[in-house]
Amino acid sequence: MKVGLYVRVSTDIQAREGDSIPAQLSALRNYAKEHNHEVVAEFVDDGVSGILFNERDELQNLLNYVRQRKIELILFTRLDRWFRSIRHYLNTQETLDTFGVAWRAIWERFETLTPQGRFMVNQTLSFAQYESETTSVRINHVFAYKKEKHEVLSGKVPFGYKIEDKHYVVDEENADIVRQAFSMYVESGNMCETLRKLSETGMPKTQRAFKKLLQNRKYLGEAYGYDDYLPPIIDKQTFETVQHMLSMNVKSNHVNNYVFTGLVWCSDCKRKMTGTTDKYKGSRYKVYRCMYHYRPVPSCDNTSGINEKKLEKFLVKNLEGLAFAELNEKESLKRDSYEKQISSLEKKLKRLKDLYINELISLDEYKHDVADYTARISDFRQKANKTKASDKTALKQLVGMHIDQWYWTLTEDERRQLWRGVIDKIWYGSDKQIRVEFL
Repeated sequence: MKVGLYVRVSTDIQAREGDSIPAQLSALRNYAKEHNHEVVAEFVDDGVSGILFNERDELQNLLNYVRQRKIELILFTRLDRWFRSIRHYLNTQETLDTFGVAWRAIWERFETLTPQGRFMVNQTLSFAQYESETTSVRINHVFAYKKEKHEVLSGKVPFGYKIEDKHYVVDEENADIVRQAFSMYVESGNMCETLRKLSETGMPKTQRAFKKLLQNRKYLGEAYGYDDYLPPIIDKQTFETVQHMLSMNVKSNHVNNYVFTGLVWCSDCKRKMTGTTDKYKGSRYKVYRCMYHYRPVPSCDNTSGINEKKLEKFLVKNLEGLAFAELNEKESLKRDSYEKQISSLEKKLKRLKDLYINELISLDEYKHDVADYTARISDFRQKANKTKASDKTALKQLVGMHIDQWYWTLTEDERRQLWRGVIDKIWYGSDKQIRVEFL
């Protein structure tokens, strides 16, 4: 049987013996081996609370595997590693039932084949959710008090600050380095160049970490809904300029710029692909790959990469045909999508009523979700009624300009700006098919 292993560790229990990621994975792998199961993939949500359904990225990836019928059984150690919310569990269980996927908690005895079994799962989750919510309330009270006093909530301090008497204060030496970093990036627009110049200063060493630093609003003094939670290091104009540059992906003419950065998505796992440089017979060329396949614990089967030059040639050659289909079919596709959303929400409303009648959710939860679903249904109905083909002026103009006759005369930056003006996403997966979604 093809199985997926799911592991979750929340920040408050990582140190607890037996609940660590290696311990859970080891137990699950041994169980799968003993029962002659084929492990298709392992999914690890590290440091994520069980009640934060939408933030559990690997759980969402696991459900994509379920929808693609890649697995038949899900293994995890205990029920509270799977879910701590009844609503989230029931919605997910519906998906599993639809695709015929079972699950098993190897350290506990739970089954969902009988009404009695489902009742026991619901009861156990009720207690788990109650415990989680009670703990959360206590923690929130403590944090609320600390926030009122503008105190530090954790030992993790942004570069450029230090802690004195439970409050953030500016570490002037490192704060000057932060100011230099923002100033250099505004001037060059290039993360690599800025990091290179600051390599000996203690700044983050990777582009990802450096970008996170540049986006940290604590440098404006903002935190937890307060504009003056800590002393600012960066003025607002400089900070907002940097945010605009980051959103536009502004860079200098560095050798590793990519024309389609942020536009290429993996068809298999629905996540962004990354631009990399490969070597072949002494030559270097740019290619987009799904890096989730190359992680220590792979979470995507897509090994196919798309050469940037090949992708450009495909778009130039096929732009007119792709655009024609987009301009003529978008309206009906959008309307169908809205209708499906409405149907799905109406089903959830019905299930919600059943949950309330059976006392599985409180009246407050019922009212809150009814209001939410009703508002979303109303919104989708308005969109479905008013859906019209968008103007798409830029795309229409581009189609009539014989792009094949002048495209290759453009600079790399000009080509990047051109595609960002008309393309929303480019999908590419293990089937090696290119699909384009226009803005």
